[in-house]
Amino acid sequence: MSSENEIDPRSRFIQLFMSHEKQIYRYILSLMPHSQDAQDVLQETAIALYNKIGDYDTTRPFAPWAFRFAYHMTLKHREKSSRWHRFLDDNLMKEIASRQQILSPELDQRREYLRECLAEVPQEKRLMLTEYYFEGETVDAIADSQGKSVEATYKALQRVRKTLMHCIQGKMQVGDVIA
Repeated sequence: MSSENEIDPRSRFIQLFMSHEKQIYRYILSLMPHSQDAQDVLQETAIALYNKIGDYDTTRPFAPWAFRFAYHMTLKHREKSSRWHRFLDDNLMKEIASRQQILSPELDQRREYLRECLAEVPQEKRLMLTEYYFEGETVDAIADSQGKSVEATYKALQRVRKTLMHCIQGKMQVGDVIA
């Protein structure tokens, strides 16, 4: 069995980047409100990381190292784009970046709990959530498709959100007790 140090640095980069790509993208997206800009910065970050993978200390976590690159690539992108100067000043961006790095593990855990809690929601309610949050359907359209009143649909969405919130909070409390 080969050790991590025996793996070609470029292959190691591909493995590390692929396993952290979503996390890096979410970090960049927290610094940039436009998803297309975030995609551009993600690509620029990937290139920069690829070129510097030889400098990566394998005894340290990859994500914080990648976040530093992403942060600097975001700054570079902001300098090239005049519209960015309207949104965030450098101090605010540093604060957001700092908090995102601190909260990232907790947010990942919450996403996992959300997946688990969604699996417990009846299919009809999951479909309603999918239509509303992922497909962008209006409450009116969902109510029409289900043959229910708009008010009943709003209340059903509210109940499911509350159920999910309690489920996630319960899992977090159990996780805190175990940790």
